[in-house]
Amino acid sequence: MTILEKMPAEASQTCSATVRFSDGVERAFPVRNGQTILAAAKENDVRLVHQCLTGSCGTCVTRVESGEVRMNTARGTSLLPSEAAEGFRLTCTSFCDSDAVMHFDYPSSLLDEPGPERCTAVVGEASWVASNVVRLCLRLPDDAGLEFRSGQYVRVRVPGTEEWRSYSMASTMGDLPELVLLLRVLDAGVMSDYLRSRVKVGDEMELEGPFGLFYLRDSKAQQIMIAGGTGLAPMLGMLEDIRLKSGRKPKVLLSFGCASEDNLFYQDELETRAAWLPGLKVKVAVANPGPGYTGLVGNPVEVIGAADLVDPPSAVAYLCGPPPMIESARRHLEALGLDPENIHAEHFSASAA
Repeated sequence: MTILEKMPAEASQTCSATVRFSDGVERAFPVRNGQTILAAAKENDVRLVHQCLTGSCGTCVTRVESGEVRMNTARGTSLLPSEAAEGFRLTCTSFCDSDAVMHFDYPSSLLDEPGPERCTAVVGEASWVASNVVRLCLRLPDDAGLEFRSGQYVRVRVPGTEEWRSYSMASTMGDLPELVLLLRVLDAGVMSDYLRSRVKVGDEMELEGPFGLFYLRDSKAQQIMIAGGTGLAPMLGMLEDIRLKSGRKPKVLLSFGCASEDNLFYQDELETRAAWLPGLKVKVAVANPGPGYTGLVGNPVEVIGAADLVDPPSAVAYLCGPPPMIESARRHLEALGLDPENIHAEHFSASAA
């Protein structure tokens, strides 16, 4: 990829973009020179999932199957280098340099589901579950209309500010009107400062969602979940969905890791879930343990070995954590035989603004 520059005169033609969804539905539309793929899709009434329009959230991601699609790298995006190398692009910051075909890893019917809703929730509980993690329980109004898939995220406005932050939901639709979030508390940051010093039961918090394409796929193959820190949140909802689903349950491997022992949380919760779901195997690792620690040492990626996998080519993986962990997990799982198409990721980075 190269930084976006003025296009040469010979590149002024209109290109054709074809988008293919996972359910086989296909749409084609023209893309003018200098027009982003997402803007062209909107202009031609082709609906694509998106949210931020700046490349920061990664919601509008697609994989290029053929043709030349160039992304504006002058603008920082959430796309990882390994993902770009595999042909992934963000449609809100990408342009067609030739006719192109792109695959979207969701069915076209997803666009018929209810869109994001905005409501005012009330803080019902805020409790520290680790030295740097707060469990925030929000009570939604009865008419909120929020419908989501486990794994998706919501945007939350920090009380008393105009700042919004995004968090994956740790609860499911069945838990509504209660919504549970797991929030990492930083040394500095508007949400972290609020949680550390001002949060109280009864606070009102504006909320919008759902967003994102990180959700449980329908598969009977082994499910591999790798979570770093509060990346555990979306996995909890997915596990509950698997537990409640009728019929044969897939085998599930959950690998959860934190930097230190005092960062660990929900260990009792994970033991309980393993008891409820016999096919669930849980690995918990600490990267920098203190004296006397007897558990697994390392990150949640490296503690997974070939013996943990049932049938790698058919397995489906879900990754949630900081970008370096996602990069490492992709490489490791592909080396173990997983199909890159079956690896789904939600990466996050801390915002201290």
